[in-house]
Amino acid sequence: MLFRRNWFNATHVALLFLLSVLSSIANAQGGVLGWDKRVVHGTLDNGFRYYLFDSRQEKDAPEGLTLANLVVLSGAIDEEKDQLGVAHMVEHMVFHESDGLPNGVRKAFTDMGFQQGRDFNAMTNSENTRYMVNLRDTTSKRLNSVLDVYQQIAFHAQIKASSLDKERLIIQEEWRGKLSHRSRINEDKKALLRVGSLYPERPVIGTQASIKNTPADKLQAFYKDWYAPNNMALVLFAPVDMKALETQIKRTFGDEPARALPIRHPKDPVLDDKLKIGQLNDTGSKVNRVAFLYRFKSESDGSDESRRSGLIDYMTRNLLTQQIRRQRDVLPEHVRVLSSTKGTVSPNVAILGFSVNVDDGFHAVGLQSLIQELVRINTHGFSQADFDRVYDKVVDTAERNKTAAKSRGTIWSVKMVEAVTSDKSVHDPEESNDRILRLVQSISLADVNARLDQWLSSSDRILYTQAVGGKGVNLGSMKDVEAIFDTMKKRHLAPLEIEQEVTEKRLPKVTQTGSITLINREKELGLSNWSLSNGDKLTLLDPRVFAEKYHSVSPEETERSSYFSAVSGAGYHVAKGSPWAEQIAVQMSEATGIYGWTDEEFQKWRRKHTLSLSSKQKAQSLAYRGSIDDDKLAQLLAVYRVNQVTPKINSDVYDNVMASLKRNAGINVERPVEVFSRRLATARFGDTDLAPTLPILESMSLETLEATRQKQVALPVHYFMVSRLPEGKITRLASRYLASIPRNIAAYSESDYETTSVLQRAGESIVDVSLNTEPKAEYRLYAYQSLPWTPITAVQLTYLGERLEAQLKQRLRSEVQGVYSVRVGLELNKDTNRAELKIQYSSSPARLDDLAKMTETVLAELPDIVTQDWVTDIHKAFTDIEKNRFKNALDSTLLHRLELSETLYGDARYLREMDALTSGLTKSKLKDVAMTLIFKDRVTGLYRPLAE
Repeated sequence: MLFRRNWFNATHVALLFLLSVLSSIANAQGGVLGWDKRVVHGTLDNGFRYYLFDSRQEKDAPEGLTLANLVVLSGAIDEEKDQLGVAHMVEHMVFHESDGLPNGVRKAFTDMGFQQGRDFNAMTNSENTRYMVNLRDTTSKRLNSVLDVYQQIAFHAQIKASSLDKERLIIQEEWRGKLSHRSRINEDKKALLRVGSLYPERPVIGTQASIKNTPADKLQAFYKDWYAPNNMALVLFAPVDMKALETQIKRTFGDEPARALPIRHPKDPVLDDKLKIGQLNDTGSKVNRVAFLYRFKSESDGSDESRRSGLIDYMTRNLLTQQIRRQRDVLPEHVRVLSSTKGTVSPNVAILGFSVNVDDGFHAVGLQSLIQELVRINTHGFSQADFDRVYDKVVDTAERNKTAAKSRGTIWSVKMVEAVTSDKSVHDPEESNDRILRLVQSISLADVNARLDQWLSSSDRILYTQAVGGKGVNLGSMKDVEAIFDTMKKRHLAPLEIEQEVTEKRLPKVTQTGSITLINREKELGLSNWSLSNGDKLTLLDPRVFAEKYHSVSPEETERSSYFSAVSGAGYHVAKGSPWAEQIAVQMSEATGIYGWTDEEFQKWRRKHTLSLSSKQKAQSLAYRGSIDDDKLAQLLAVYRVNQVTPKINSDVYDNVMASLKRNAGINVERPVEVFSRRLATARFGDTDLAPTLPILESMSLETLEATRQKQVALPVHYFMVSRLPEGKITRLASRYLASIPRNIAAYSESDYETTSVLQRAGESIVDVSLNTEPKAEYRLYAYQSLPWTPITAVQLTYLGERLEAQLKQRLRSEVQGVYSVRVGLELNKDTNRAELKIQYSSSPARLDDLAKMTETVLAELPDIVTQDWVTDIHKAFTDIEKNRFKNALDSTLLHRLELSETLYGDARYLREMDALTSGLTKSKLKDVAMTLIFKDRVTGLYRPLAE
């Protein structure tokens, strides 16, 4: 996707962010509030802690699901110099032999029917290690079995040298999997931000040398030091009796004696009064950027004053983000994208960063502009009006959060784990938000301006640059940078940009009304088909027939939402014209919003009406999909109508998007993996551009794109609606807003609308290149086979793809330790009537050819991996998924399937045959499908390191 601005979801995301921040402020400091009384928690005599939540208290909790987390409160930061990567290696090794499980923890879990990655997993970071199990169909017996396995992980892992030698290959492949331009840049950036601490010196994954050479006794020592009951916590979200569970926890984990823990390394960087200057100089960089950051202490205790300080932080950050956004409009030429960010680099040190993107060769101008805006903001401070607005938002959100936070569903598990790993608490939402409401009353504009000055006066600072192609940038010395600050402070800088009053707009009135005629009705489905006077069609479904059939009282029904989609043939893969123009026209139209309105006016309007409407363009179709409360359906149809009757593009949107696209097209940096991807694309589809070139973009005037857009909206549209509103009301709305849209298909020839599928070419080819600058190889396979689309076949291929991925992981990862991550995609493409297969993994360069042959072997044996046990499992899994869909997402599921059925068949047979989907999940039928999948048409890609 070249460019996309989300019309209707930004307000929702911002609200969730604010809820999260306020909740974290209330929960951040621990103190007298303590844990929410719904969380059962305690500490055994040996120091082992547990935090339990009975999920039956939550109406939104998935039935029968347990989320079990065993947390070891040590990670890479606790390693010694000769233990690099050991915390992560121990995480891998505890899945091997233990005292009570000689065949290994992994086998114990798989014997319970668990699938690694889906049902059980583990992760290590700098501060802790976490083991995770998702237990479905919870019973006390099954949960106790999980706890028994956790006990083996916690206290009884053997960590044998022979098993470690095998596991090294897996860990090496995980290390290789992280080798990329993006990860290099991220690691270099983290090293800059955390300079003066141990974090850069303790990479979680370790180094290639440490993975290859660290002996087992180093892992055993780390395990003995840190895997102690008094350095662990168990976090459970489970539908079981808490008293009985507490008893079982004491019985399972209580006998292991506490141990004295080693002295921990300091986590916080040593702050100083110097400006540190660095550069991210990766040759694959495609960005020109200047960033300036401040580091400062951010300590907290359990006092009210500490909570109040957290609120001041939040309000200051909110005001700063808002002000930075306003200042973007006054940046000089060649400087753009002024942004700010605030976070933590360690438990007690925060960081506040600012950056600008610049044109090539204008880093010095960018630095001048960045410093000027920082000094300007600090000099003038925030206004009372802005402070009042953020104050009101805090109060309003805290009031609403009292109730909202009481229904968290599985978020309880996430919040409990976050609290345990950061030594905090999850408080009672009413108590914590009452505390916020009391403390915020004592905060004034002077407080937030003082906090802003405190942040921007921090003496520990970091300046770094990034340039396209990793070119060197010289912005001078520390004294030179300080001189710019001094100069700016002496200037009379203009006042800050202020909030502009935004007019409340109304959509244009519809002065013409079309007509709508019933074509047919299928009462047993609650379905009706209609013809609109402009040539469009409407298929309308009342979901109450299906709700009664499936005994569904879904949230969608109680919330009274209507679901809408509009599908036309305005795809991008045109036989006549430019595919890029087709895509850019749609995306600029979406970015325009309502033509003639400012962006601020449109944002205000959409916030008021809380609409959700988005577009998706494919090779041969263009679809708009949305949902809205029933009482606002007219607004959804009205804004869609404006998009269709006024297919114009805002000139500012055109200028900004084209400038961005041209900058990207003009970057003369092609990463080796991009060369590989381009050659693969050529082998699959013939000569094709993966992105628009400068000559293509230069040919796209605003008039050209608007003409393209006018052609797109001339095509007839098929509407689909699922709603519980009275049919008469919906048809009246459709007559007014949809039937009155003029379609002008006669103005164009048939060839103007002709589109074709994007099809991989027939035959077999191999793309074998040695270009990688990293010591790793990659395998990619793209294959297809003609196969007519049916709902049942689509479900069959989904599960066969999962089975193939599991088998490849077993053969390539577990049996021969050849790869770490295997990704398989197998789907039935309804647009091409092809079964399309994609396989991708990275490996040691020396093993690539052998692994490629093994992959071919596993593919050839696809029918043999269809076993009765597996079929029984997926039959039950799919039945559960369908039950959950009908319970929680009935209306949206019906809309999706109705649209598929009408588009492919011209009728609603998919809805009639939904209950038959499971009929395809039998051993014989799955094996029959697997036997047809021979994938003779394929492109294999082998990506190797540069030859020495």
